[in-house]
Amino acid sequence: MSISLSKKDVAWGYIAQFFSLATGLITLPLILNMLSTEEITLNYLMITVGSLVSLFDFGFAPQFGRNITYIFSGSKKLQKEGIEISTESNGINYRLLATMIHTARYVYRRIGLIVLVVMLTFGTLYIAKATNGFSNVENSFIIWIVYSLSTFFNIYFAYYSSLLTGKGLIMESKKASIYTSFIKIILTFLFLYTGLGLLGVSLANLLAPFANRFISYHYFFTKDLKEKISAFIITKNEKIDLFKIIWHNAKKLGLVFLGSYAISKLGIFLAGLYLSPSEVASYGLMLQLVGIISGVASTLFSVYQPKFADLRVRNDNALLIKNFAFTMNIFYLLFIIGTASLIILGPPLLKVIGSNALLPPISIILLYSIIMLLEGNHSNFATFIVTKNSIPFVKPSLIAGAAIGVGSFLSLQYTNLGILGLVLVQGLCQIVYANWKWPHVVCKEFNINFPKFLTMGFKESFNKLKAFI
Repeated sequence: MSISLSKKDVAWGYIAQFFSLATGLITLPLILNMLSTEEITLNYLMITVGSLVSLFDFGFAPQFGRNITYIFSGSKKLQKEGIEISTESNGINYRLLATMIHTARYVYRRIGLIVLVVMLTFGTLYIAKATNGFSNVENSFIIWIVYSLSTFFNIYFAYYSSLLTGKGLIMESKKASIYTSFIKIILTFLFLYTGLGLLGVSLANLLAPFANRFISYHYFFTKDLKEKISAFIITKNEKIDLFKIIWHNAKKLGLVFLGSYAISKLGIFLAGLYLSPSEVASYGLMLQLVGIISGVASTLFSVYQPKFADLRVRNDNALLIKNFAFTMNIFYLLFIIGTASLIILGPPLLKVIGSNALLPPISIILLYSIIMLLEGNHSNFATFIVTKNSIPFVKPSLIAGAAIGVGSFLSLQYTNLGILGLVLVQGLCQIVYANWKWPHVVCKEFNINFPKFLTMGFKESFNKLKAFI
């Protein structure tokens, strides 16, 4: 079975990204207008803690997704490092697939429970300190409990996304995401207008993953597939053996994600302890909006990831690098357009909606956007390297995360730079190594330089545009 991408897959990818972001963009004016500065601050702090405990996923989601792609592409066995090249049209090893599904379900049940315990213990202590003992916001303790439960269920059902994308059901995966986002938007509007405030936002987060699980199950477990995999009784030893294979690189990705968290999120985590609520809200708003820009810009790259894994299995390197260059060309274009739009339209739009949180000065927004453009660029190159089941950037990621964590603390503790200090620390630590290293590795693998890579991306974009027209 070959993983192919249609125009519908790409179109649904962008629609899904829009709706995913719309849960933030469409509801953001209401949140900024109807919630107090303290509630906005608490919301960003909860999101930050939630993203921290999500690191307990420890790289399993992308590993399950890629290995499911390998199975559907004809691999008869999975390896800890590298992939089994398949040049023939092989059938699917349904026993291996069934084992993979059972293993994924087993892993995520336990991750979800660990996350819930951590959030209700250490997370509660942090939020209590950041909110003066849950006194800054009415019902803040209940809000935190509801948000903790929503994080648990989001992680508990997370493997369904890996199943869909791994099977090549890109459009179906995006539809599930769209329907879930739409339900979440409706619920958020409803709860906010009924006066529930931040509690309503948390309740919408709690109910949404159940909708996603129901829709994803419907798309993946067709009658034919259920019949084929139900014939196998998977032993505990089979699950353990497969877990060891997945864990080999999942633990590396988990450490990378830990470093990535320190790089992108630790700043606001520390800001909650050092800066005023208005500064935290301002910094969090900038991170959210630039993150949205980066998410939109990376949509095509994300859609193509199963295709990249499939081409790796088939050893079609010529088409592989062309497709990658094309997705990166779109990434650069959309990121630049998004940044320009944010700088020009962001501040006046916040005034129009009567936002209780404002963006930092334009100079800081521009600097942070440039840093995040370089961040997104090398992150996509690093993710591309992972498609060959190799992860060479664990130590550099951890070192960068530690450096940014220490630098952010020192900046907040001993200087008056505030948000600017957090931005500068992140940019300086990344430009030293990661910003140039992983693009260089990919270019070296395919024997091209970066200008040639950019030219290739431009040509592929032009050719695909001509074909589309």
